[in-house]
Amino acid sequence: MKALVYYGTRDIRLNEIPTPTPRGSDDVCIRVRAAAICGSDVSGYKGTSKFRVPPLIMGHEFAGEVVALGTEVRRVAVGQRVAVNPNLNCGKCRSCLTGKSNLCQSRKIVGTAMRAGKYDGGMAEYVCVPSRAVLPIPDEVSFDEAALLEPLAVAMHAVKQSEHVKNEVVAVVGVGPIGLLAVQCAKSAGARTVVAVDINEDRLAIARQLRADIAITNTTDYRVAMGNINEVGTATVIDAVGTAESLEHSVQMVRDGGDIVVVGLGGRNLSVDTYELVTREIVIRGSHIYRNEMEEGLAAIASGAINLHALITSVWPLEKGPDVFAELASGQTKDVKVVLHPA
Repeated sequence: MKALVYYGTRDIRLNEIPTPTPRGSDDVCIRVRAAAICGSDVSGYKGTSKFRVPPLIMGHEFAGEVVALGTEVRRVAVGQRVAVNPNLNCGKCRSCLTGKSNLCQSRKIVGTAMRAGKYDGGMAEYVCVPSRAVLPIPDEVSFDEAALLEPLAVAMHAVKQSEHVKNEVVAVVGVGPIGLLAVQCAKSAGARTVVAVDINEDRLAIARQLRADIAITNTTDYRVAMGNINEVGTATVIDAVGTAESLEHSVQMVRDGGDIVVVGLGGRNLSVDTYELVTREIVIRGSHIYRNEMEEGLAAIASGAINLHALITSVWPLEKGPDVFAELASGQTKDVKVVLHPA
């Protein structure tokens, strides 16, 4: 089969490698129809992610059709259209046993090299995963949409981390893919007003298309648009950037007693004005991947509540993968989300 294999910094090649077969009685093998490129994949390509160790087939956002089953698989059938939850948690640790499988430190993630080991991903014609990772998708959900179920689940989980969303003002700082999805998730969760904040006017235009009520380029504009921040400020800020600057903006924007949910990983060390944190009783919490949100997201896509097509700005055959990665890593691209078609 054909696969994109990562060999090191800025070195990804289209190779012919053996087609995988079920490794165990519970494995499902999938013909990949769509694989989306995540920002973390691009970081791996640039050599800045410790979770991409060569040689590796990247790709944790993908969907396709089942072509082979292990002997004990009963919940799916050959020919079925499926998406994949790439987070293969251990099921035995304290996090897993208390319903917080997203915090499992012993999990493998398809398309990455975690502490528990490497697992080749979906940027290939075929991939095999445990049957528990497979989510059947209805005919009305395209393979491209199903490939974006994973980032949708990340955004949905982030919005759910705050109790101050329904009938409230919610701001999303940074409207890359996760931020744009968070805009929609906040609206779908009943937010009265959603404010999108970014430095990129093109992204803000997409945010408006995806139901953002206000789209601004800095917090000064926000104050003008919304009035006194302590009286009308946002109940919840979703920080989809995760840098010192974005957190500073979030603190400025959130109202007294409000929530800041950090889902972005743009910086390793963040700082916050302790006086603001304490005297205004601001709650800052992290949001890590998801739990059951992929299933919830699938229902939202099928119902039309979430628009994923607006995020997909380019679709290419797998063969173009090396060129696509180079373009995304250049910093000059205007793409929001790129999908590769292996087959």
